[in-house]
Amino acid sequence: MHSSRRRHFISAALGTAALVTLAKRPASAAPAAGLPRRILHVMSFDSPWRWTDGQFAGFKEGLGKVPAEFQIFQMDVKRNSSREAKARKGSEALALIEAWQPQLLYVSDDDAMEFVVRPLIGQHLPCVFSGVNKTPAEHGLDSAINVTGVLEREHFVESVRLLQNLVPGPLRLAALSDLGPQWPPIIERMRSTVSGLPGVSLSVVDRVRSFAEFKARLQSYPAVADAVVQLGIFALADTDGTNVPYQKVQKWACLNSHLPDISFWVDRVHHGVLASMAISELEQGRAAGRLARAILVEGKPPSALPIRSAVKGHPVINLARAKQLGLGMKSSLLLSSEVITHFPWEHDG
Repeated sequence: MHSSRRRHFISAALGTAALVTLAKRPASAAPAAGLPRRILHVMSFDSPWRWTDGQFAGFKEGLGKVPAEFQIFQMDVKRNSSREAKARKGSEALALIEAWQPQLLYVSDDDAMEFVVRPLIGQHLPCVFSGVNKTPAEHGLDSAINVTGVLEREHFVESVRLLQNLVPGPLRLAALSDLGPQWPPIIERMRSTVSGLPGVSLSVVDRVRSFAEFKARLQSYPAVADAVVQLGIFALADTDGTNVPYQKVQKWACLNSHLPDISFWVDRVHHGVLASMAISELEQGRAAGRLARAILVEGKPPSALPIRSAVKGHPVINLARAKQLGLGMKSSLLLSSEVITHFPWEHDG
């Protein structure tokens, strides 16, 4: 067995206890000029997926021409959705850190923050994050001298205004989500900003555990709402207790709901949501990569690099969904947006 793989299995068996050793070690010495930096990327989700892959591509772009050796660890929380499963994947990532001793840890999204970065707060390993919804305080970062990164902030107001270009008039919005911990902060921000949108109200907010509940709530909305804000669809239990793939959830919603809908991520529009001023996964990653470069090349400590939000959005419209709903489309809107022309299942099989 290859020695690095053998070290990984040994460390995995030790679990998080190996962190005692890591905590006592001094920061890794900077590599000699020209030698690659070891960078571990822990994804909360999985690859291939545009959201995670785009963040990583943006990170490498922001890092620039820094010699680097990467390893990628996928927590795959869409499948490992229970707290116990997430904790297990977090322990595996921490064991890999102990075995490989990276010079920098880059994580994407909230679960990697909670189960991988949080145990490392105050230690020597510099950590950079992107795609994080919870506040720094919620992740315990108030005094985290070794952590910095980029917060994910949805473009709610801009997405609603994009929707109003397609569906003029007053809008009662219904927001629908699974029980994932990343969604409550988004819901609270929506509630706090909707009052600044004339003629728009957030009339219903539902968080559901199962696919059956999701279907029932979505089908009830025409009586109380004019449009749907689709949030979490990754952790909806099927009748046998397993998670329903989010693509299946999205397809069902598209084929069975006749209300226009928005979300905040480009892949949702690819899978049938009408429109989004999408959070740019590339901008999230680029901003994180620039922070990593400042740490690795300029020698700045993470504590000297403020946590920030990437503010640039990306308009996306699903033309197939617009035609399905009988909505007209201005040519100027199409020219200024990324346009999805078909549903993915139309080309399946």
